Amino acid sequence: MSVSTAHGTHSRWQQPFTVFQTNLQDIDATMDVAAALDVIERHGADTWLLNAGGITAFYPTDLEYHTRNPFLDQRPSGDLLGDAVTAANKRGIRVLARLDLSKVSAETAARHPDWLFVSHSGQPQIYQGLYSTCPSGEYYQQRTLEILDEILDRYPVDGFFFNWFNFNERDYGQVIHGVCHCASCLQGFAEMSGGEPLPDDHRSPSLLQWRRYTETTLAGLARKYNHHTATRDRDLAMILRKGAPIVYHEGNNAFLQMPGKDFWPHATAEAVSAHISARPDTPLVLNTVAHIDSTYRMGAEQPEHVAQHLIQAIGRGGNPSTYILGAPGRLPMTSVSLAQDVTRFHRAQHELYAALHPAASIALVRPGARGASGAYLDSIEEFRGVYLALQERHLPFDVLPIDDVTTPAIDRYRLIVLPGVGSIGPDTATVLDDFVRRGGNLLTTGTSGVTAEGTVELTSSPALRRIGTALSGPDLWSTYATLDEQPKATAFHYEGSIVPIFGANARYVWKPAATTTGQILAQAPWGPPELAYGHRTSGEPAVAAARFGAGVHSMIPWTVGRTYREFGKTEVRDHLVRVLEPLAGHTVSADLPEQAELILGRDDTGLVAHILNHTGAGRRSFGPHIPLSGGRLFLHGANRESRATALVAGRELSTRRAESSLVVELPVIELFEVVRVVAPGSATPTGR
Repeated sequence: MSVSTAHGTHSRWQQPFTVFQTNLQDIDATMDVAAALDVIERHGADTWLLNAGGITAFYPTDLEYHTRNPFLDQRPSGDLLGDAVTAANKRGIRVLARLDLSKVSAETAARHPDWLFVSHSGQPQIYQGLYSTCPSGEYYQQRTLEILDEILDRYPVDGFFFNWFNFNERDYGQVIHGVCHCASCLQGFAEMSGGEPLPDDHRSPSLLQWRRYTETTLAGLARKYNHHTATRDRDLAMILRKGAPIVYHEGNNAFLQMPGKDFWPHATAEAVSAHISARPDTPLVLNTVAHIDSTYRMGAEQPEHVAQHLIQAIGRGGNPSTYILGAPGRLPMTSVSLAQDVTRFHRAQHELYAALHPAASIALVRPGARGASGAYLDSIEEFRGVYLALQERHLPFDVLPIDDVTTPAIDRYRLIVLPGVGSIGPDTATVLDDFVRRGGNLLTTGTSGVTAEGTVELTSSPALRRIGTALSGPDLWSTYATLDEQPKATAFHYEGSIVPIFGANARYVWKPAATTTGQILAQAPWGPPELAYGHRTSGEPAVAAARFGAGVHSMIPWTVGRTYREFGKTEVRDHLVRVLEPLAGHTVSADLPEQAELILGRDDTGLVAHILNHTGAGRRSFGPHIPLSGGRLFLHGANRESRATALVAGRELSTRRAESSLVVELPVIELFEVVRVVAPGSATPTGR
């Protein structure tokens, strides 16, 4: 990876870094910065992210609209930011200034009402006496540049992080205020939409245009801030959620956002992989929250949960950041006790992570909201079911967002999996057809690559067109699929593996050259038990495939991922893997429990395998784990003289030859292990 600063020099932020964030409260203005830096160094961090300004200025600002922290009067210097930067520089610790522009004081709001969020009913948004601002308004668009300049003129900070960088449609109390109707939004949206009115609620036809407007506005702000600070003769980090030279993602429990839903333990790995696969030249910071949620900020998160976020981040190529509330030591943030093991390891292995890049042969495409077939949540369930199947069977893969399916992004893969993404559009279809034509393999499930009207978008598809609409709900109950021959089906005697179909199943007219495998067993009565028989082979295949150029497009016309998510039957998972594995061309596999995740990467010396222990995954978070022993890695076609080292355990591993594979005997795996396999003749890697 390489990025240049405004003056053409290589940016230090392209190299791995490790962050510790102290998200301060106003009363922390008197904190002991030396004691805080002791904690940061023990944690293994080389970068300190702390409050600078926005809602409250932690330095003596001279800007009339920038509220100075009243507790600064109790600090001898009157300047927490200045003291922190000076002390950190002496220790070689970088400092990132945290800004939160989302709210201003009542006094500032009274002087500048045009900066504020305005609801559909014309009211401002007020929470704890603070008034929410709007990114379309002058405060974000112009005055923030003055705050940046004031800080940069006074302090040698190393960069900026922008918190809550979005449109305030929901407040901390989870009250939904909807779309902003301030004068700036009214004008900006009208110009973008050709005069369309702002949406009133989530049912408004112009809501999608509003989403595009907000994304465009925030991206424009990110560019403006970056260009403004780039004029300085300094290698500054600029960290935002989207559109910045460094992208930020938060790892948290967020239980308020998932009432009644399953905890998705792979959320961090998915998000980081999706970013790194699509934008490998843009560093990502994974900021892990040490408390349960915004409504329980003094409630320390489970230590294993915090550590898991960081492990998943570094395994997928992100930079780890640990976030605590308040000055270190004032609140009992016991949740970071295991996190420091991860951050210390990351710091010691900066050389490895500087060269690490993904090496999986499979790309799993994540659906986007634009999918035209089926509800978005159904698409996500299909994606997650396939994700779990791959993870549990230790088939290394990367996540790739549907909007980032481009030729450069997919060229290095052997197999692309499209799980229930719906309509993909002509541009994406062209990219995927070309991928198959040149020798790649494509697996689609459900109605991926099919429009709502039934048109097949992919020329490589084994299907010509869909027949009618996809069956779902009661029309699909008691329907099954099998990959095995069923010679006795007419006598209602079945053999091999029979798996249920849940979600949706479509019928197609198949191309003459298509090859079909297995059968769909048509619906029969499911009750009463005395009558629950009569499933006959329908003539519809469980799988269809067609060669296109040098590659193969294989198609499962039903939602195998949703079925696995719904029933959790390993037989469903293994049905999918029987279809998928021959297409994948994977070079590394593992003999490990299903609760282990294998992430495959490569550095300058050879393969790097991160093995994550998910045995502690529970209903709402990660808890204590069970050590995993007796595991093995299989490197297919590897040189028998290759050496394998367990970097967490700190020892060389025994290897042996088994047919054409190199077998690596793994150590006991606690939270995680990183195995580096060095080919003969490679330089011996060293940690730092």
